[in-house]
Amino acid sequence: MSLIKENLVIVGAGMAGSRLAEKIQEEYPQRFSITLIGEEREVGYNRILLSSLLAKECVMNDLSLIDVTRFTHQKGVVIKANPVIDIDCQSKQIGLQDGRRLGFDKLILATGSRSSRLVIPGAAADNVIGFRDMQDVSVMTSLTAESRVVVIGGGLLGLEAAVGLMKRGHKVTVLHRAKFLLNRQLDETAAGLLLSRLSAMGIEFRLGVTSKEFHLSNKTSTQADSVTLSTSETITASLFVCATGIDPEVSLAKKSGLIVNRAIVVNQHLETSMKDVFALGECSEFEGHTFGLVAPIWDQLDCLLSSLSAGKKAFSVKPTPTKLKVSGVQLFSVGEIHPLKEEGVIQYTDRSLNHYRKLVVKEGKLVGVILYGNVVDGGWYFQLIQNQTDVSNMLDTLIFGEAYCSKSVA
Repeated sequence: MSLIKENLVIVGAGMAGSRLAEKIQEEYPQRFSITLIGEEREVGYNRILLSSLLAKECVMNDLSLIDVTRFTHQKGVVIKANPVIDIDCQSKQIGLQDGRRLGFDKLILATGSRSSRLVIPGAAADNVIGFRDMQDVSVMTSLTAESRVVVIGGGLLGLEAAVGLMKRGHKVTVLHRAKFLLNRQLDETAAGLLLSRLSAMGIEFRLGVTSKEFHLSNKTSTQADSVTLSTSETITASLFVCATGIDPEVSLAKKSGLIVNRAIVVNQHLETSMKDVFALGECSEFEGHTFGLVAPIWDQLDCLLSSLSAGKKAFSVKPTPTKLKVSGVQLFSVGEIHPLKEEGVIQYTDRSLNHYRKLVVKEGKLVGVILYGNVVDGGWYFQLIQNQTDVSNMLDTLIFGEAYCSKSVA
């Protein structure tokens, strides 16, 4: 007698959703019939590598996260370019854009996020884009040679976009509202070293400015040809890339009656406010935290797999290291890097090598690290933070890394 499989539907075929679909198929082949639904034509590609693709450091095949052919051969269903437009949690049905309706026993929302849009005049122009998906990269790679491009946002994504565009031969100007780059991940000293390195590559910067208005080429045009800054300077360009952050994609969840704050509220088992409906990834919110880095999302995935098997593995928020994916730039940042007091801060700078280290110690525990130029000890420092190791007896040598400390921590 064959068992009747449960219908498990995953809405969102990005990194989280596609990886989850493959894992569920591997671990519960006899329990679930899996349907993976995405709004894009591409399924299961690694968005983290989009900046590398733009910089010509990899090819499209390198972005594949799952084997879609194998997934479908093993009875998994993939629906592409056909987004879900409504969810009826009571009848356990979803509606697709093409009019089809599908039933589910368990539903997982992995709808991800979208690039934040500037709310200023002209921001709806066709050549004002984000840097979030293959369509955005396609626009950037189709630029004519030696185009002028403005990147708005000096965070991780903005800088990776700027370097990728520069490597394609374009003239790039980065606008950033803070006074120094990566202000959430670095302090002014490290940011200054990074600014010097990127400027030497040929990228221009305007710091401490905001964009006020995009100007269209003419009254009937859908293309912007310049942007005016808060300093009254106007910069002309062929393309404007907005990398000012992400907004969790929660419109479907709101429409369906799920509890939503900034993102879809979940508990430690990734359950939403509706029975048998889960959420993970950038569209989820746990204890006030939302997620834009991949490490906590993979943790969520493991916990959700446990939940599906009635396991008790619970999700929790942990420190996550930040690294910049720009060749020639070595950077590592994690934890509390902007202490309210300078007490407990250990710093080291070697300007001849462009190396900088900053450690933040609180009550004998390492709580924050910035490394620039030499990041070889990043993993060791991160382990000290995770293990809440007492470093009181190695404060004199801690800044020089594991090899200089008399006591190594496994």
